[in-house]
Amino acid sequence: MWFSPAIGDAPLHRFDDPAGQFRVCYLGTTIDVCFAETFLRNPPVRILGFEDLATRSIATVEVGRELRLVPLHGPGLARLGTTAEPASSGDYSLPQAWSRALWEHNNAPDGLIYRSRHDDSSFCIALYDRAAESMVVVMNRSLTDDAGLLAGLLKRYDLGLTK
Repeated sequence: MWFSPAIGDAPLHRFDDPAGQFRVCYLGTTIDVCFAETFLRNPPVRILGFEDLATRSIATVEVGRELRLVPLHGPGLARLGTTAEPASSGDYSLPQAWSRALWEHNNAPDGLIYRSRHDDSSFCIALYDRAAESMVVVMNRSLTDDAGLLAGLLKRYDLGLTK
């Protein structure tokens, strides 16, 4: 399980803590969205290298308790008094400030659930490290181990593959 940023590193990702007091693990609710969030970050992407894909893995995570996630989508936006901008902005200062404020909230949520910026038909989860003890990786395999899965992902996003 990887929670970012590494201790001593500056915040790098969307919901990382700008003050460095907590770490965030980024998860997707489907393999498709995990793929999109990893490989389609700098559009336009049309061709992926097999070597790059082979260095990545797919992990399935189970949680041992119900997670309390703040919905940063749908009616949750109105409840929070914001728009979808924290989940879709290219500038990470706003979402990092939102993440920090939610982490500090008295209700102590475990993280946020939001629409993917790279495939908005799916959801991503930014999970705070306070939920780490309830998570376990139950499966971990190379992305290239399943040719059918890889072919489906390439077709879904209309991508080519090169060595």
